[in-house]
Order: sequence, then C-alpha cells, then structure tokens
Amino acid sequence: MINQNSEKELFLKISVALTGFNEAELEGTGMVDTYYQTILENNTTDVITYFFRAVETIFEDSNGDEEKAIETVLMPATAFNGLAQNIINMWYLGNWGQNVVSGKAYTQGLVWDAAETHPPGAKQPGYGTWSMPPL
Repeated sequence: MINQNSEKELFLKISVALTGFNEAELEGTGMVDTYYQTILENNTTDVITYFFRAVETIFEDSNGDEEKAIETVLMPATAFNGLAQNIINMWYLGNWGQNVVSGKAYTQGLVWDAAETHPPGAKQPGYGTWSMPPL
C-alpha cells in the first residue's frame, strides 16, 4: 500500500517524466503541493490509488524504458480518467480542465519557460531588457 508521502514523491517523479522538466525546476515553481492536492480533489480515491500503483510499477519494472510504459499505460485518454494528460495540462497551463487552479498556477505555468518568455501581466523581465537581443 502506498502512503500519501510516497504518493507525493511519485507525483513529482511522474511529473518529471510527463513534463520534461527536472525535479528542481518543478519544485522551484512552488506548485508541487497545490497540484498534488488538485489531483486528489478532482479524482476518486480508486483512480488515485490505481494510478499511483501503475506509476510505481512503471518505475520499478521498466528497466530504463519508462517512456514506452508511460505511453502505453498512462497516456490513453481512457486510462485513469485522463489523469496523466490533466497533470501535463496543469503543469504547463495552470488549469484543471476548464478551471484555473490559482493565480500563481498561471504565472508559474511551464509554458512560459518552454517558450522562453514571461506570462503577460506577471514576472516582467525588467526595465531596459528590450535593449538586449533575444536568446
């Protein structure tokens, strides 16, 4: 049986695999606890339990080929009520379905780092940065 601390660790580990960002980058958003609570609030206990059992099995048994196992076990839209896709959307866009998780979730969305920009209306780059050429 997986306890809640282990689930949260698995949540972070599967989030790394699903988003392509490392643990430090995800933790740096300050959203790990909020997003973990969001998945708990928006799914049944059974879905959460079976999802994390599957995640644990993937990381224990895939012999370094987690990507293929994630694709076949977690990514089908019907698998775990689309939980894996919702986790990706939550990290990148700060949304759960059509609902914004929080204002902070919007500003901390991974989409801004992936696009090498800042969220409009937040985290402005600072005065005079317009004078520097883009990366």
